[in-house]
Amino acid sequence: MKANLHLTTGLACAMLANFGLCAEEPSPEVAGLQKTAEEFVTAFNKKDAGALAALFTEQGEITDIDAADVISGRAGIKAHYEEILATEEAPAVALEVGSVRIIAPNLAIEDGTVHFTPPGKDEPARSTTYTAVLQKSAAGAWQIASSRSLKDVTDAPGQLADLADGLKGDWTARKDGLRIDLALGWDGSGKFVSGELLTTAPDAPSQTTTLRYGWDAAKKVITCWSFDSAGGFSKAEWTPIEKGWQIHTEGTTSSGETMSANQRLIFLDKDTFLWTAKDRLVDGESLPDHELRVVRQSPEPAAE
Repeated sequence: MKANLHLTTGLACAMLANFGLCAEEPSPEVAGLQKTAEEFVTAFNKKDAGALAALFTEQGEITDIDAADVISGRAGIKAHYEEILATEEAPAVALEVGSVRIIAPNLAIEDGTVHFTPPGKDEPARSTTYTAVLQKSAAGAWQIASSRSLKDVTDAPGQLADLADGLKGDWTARKDGLRIDLALGWDGSGKFVSGELLTTAPDAPSQTTTLRYGWDAAKKVITCWSFDSAGGFSKAEWTPIEKGWQIHTEGTTSSGETMSANQRLIFLDKDTFLWTAKDRLVDGESLPDHELRVVRQSPEPAAE
C-alpha cells in the first residue's frame, strides 16, 4: 500500500477545502485557489487522471520524499495518476493546510499535511507533510507549478500497521553458508509487533534474537528493541521510505563492544525484500557493507 501513495501527495496542494480559514491574510485570490482545490477533489474522487493533469502548469512537477523521483509535465503527470487510480488500492484523500502565503499577484506557497485513507476498512490512514507552489495562469486560473512530499507523519497505529502488514509471517535468507530465519507478528496486546530471528552459520554457534517493535511517542518514530542469546542488545529507529524502511541501529555486543549501522529494507515484491547494511561500526572499526535477499517462507504442507 505504501508504494505509490507518497506520490499522490504532489496533488495535495490543490486540496484546500478550508483554504480561506488557513490563509495568513484574507485575499481575493483565495476564492480562485479554493476553486482549484474543489476541482482537484472532484477529479480525484472520479478517478479522472486527465482532469487532474489539467490542474498543473504545462511544466508542472511532482517530487517524492527522497527527491529521487520527479514527474514532470502534464503528460507524465497524467500517466502517473492513471497508474495510481487504476488500482483497487487507490486511496481517498483529506487535507490539513498549515499555511498559505500569497507572495506575488500570481504566485502562492502552501504547506500542510495530506491524509490517505485506503479503501479497506482495516487499514489506517497514512499522513505526509508537503509544500507546494501554485501559479496563476494568463486566464486567471490557479495551477500547480510544483509540489514536494516532505515527511511521513503517519500516527503510531498507522506506521505499526504498515510494518506488520508488510513483514508479518515467516522469512528466510541464505548467503555464503549463513542462514537467517525471521518470524514476526502482532503480540497479544495488539500494541507491539514482536518476533524472533534465528541465525545459523557453519563456523559459529546458532544465535537467537528476540525482537519487539513499538511506537516512541516522544520521538514520533517506530523503535525496535532486540536481545540476542549471547547477551548483546540493540535499539533501532525505523523510518518509512519509498517501498520500505530506513533503519538506524545502535547497541552493545555481549563482550561490551559498541556497534552501530545504517540499514535499508526495500520490498521488491510482497514476498521479497532486500536488506542492506552500511556504515557498520564495531568499537569504531568499520565493517564491509552487507546485503541480503530475504524471501517469504512457504507454509508447511498440512498433515494428512
